[in-house]
Amino acid sequence: MPSSLRKLSLIALSTASIMAGPAHAQTTGESGWWPTSTLSYIGLNAGRSHFDQGRDDAYSVYVGTHWPSQFGLEAGGTDFGRARNTEAYGFYLTGVGRIPLNDTFALFGKFGLMYSRSDNAGARDHGLGETYGVGVDIHINRQLAAVVQYDRSAMHLNTGRDRINMASLGLKFRY
Repeated sequence: MPSSLRKLSLIALSTASIMAGPAHAQTTGESGWWPTSTLSYIGLNAGRSHFDQGRDDAYSVYVGTHWPSQFGLEAGGTDFGRARNTEAYGFYLTGVGRIPLNDTFALFGKFGLMYSRSDNAGARDHGLGETYGVGVDIHINRQLAAVVQYDRSAMHLNTGRDRINMASLGLKFRY
């Protein structure tokens, strides 16, 4: 497993445990600052990234929550892969809007910030940029959904600022 994917997994699991605590408190009837009737999830997407330096396999690990099901937050990390001599990855926090179409399909859009890091043959760069995406959740059952998603992120590469596009398929597990 690539080291950046290990980092993404650790961040996603840490964030999931942080978000699960307040959600669990609401299901047990405890009061607190977290809104009632939350829907939390953890997901993994795999796809292809495209940036000026080329294309490569890309992976994204994330956690999120929705309340009362149309609005929410999502945090995660993406390994955009390596193209030529450039390797890029980032960590993001986005707001998510969701529109259920029926019991099976829901459209979503997200917008937020990504902290990105890149390495081009030893020359490193990092910075903050916007990220946004659109997608479709396809509900398989009450706790599992397939995801088709397209994201675009502004990255800080040592060759300049670049936009990286990522088309991916994935799974979300709701808890």
